[in-house]
Amino acid sequence: MYIINGSAMTTRQEAYAEIKRALEAPDYMGSNLDAIYDVLSEMRGEIRMTHACHMLNALGKYGCRILEVFFDAVQDNKYLTFQLGHAQE
Repeated sequence: MYIINGSAMTTRQEAYAEIKRALEAPDYMGSNLDAIYDVLSEMRGEIRMTHACHMLNALGKYGCRILEVFFDAVQDNKYLTFQLGHAQE
């Protein structure tokens, strides 16, 4: 399971750094929404974002766009799931 900490995403730069870290994305992943989608389209597994409200409070509409990318990607990738909530080990 990949766990993204929304409370670590208070700026766009921090958001991309946290997504890259959590998804173990390659270093060459760009810092834009299309790059996130591209990585998600090739992944398998479960992704959970904790503290999404912190990200949304900090990033506003851009935070909503980030979430939309995740939800769009799981619609198109049957091997991937995405949930908002608490980390469970």
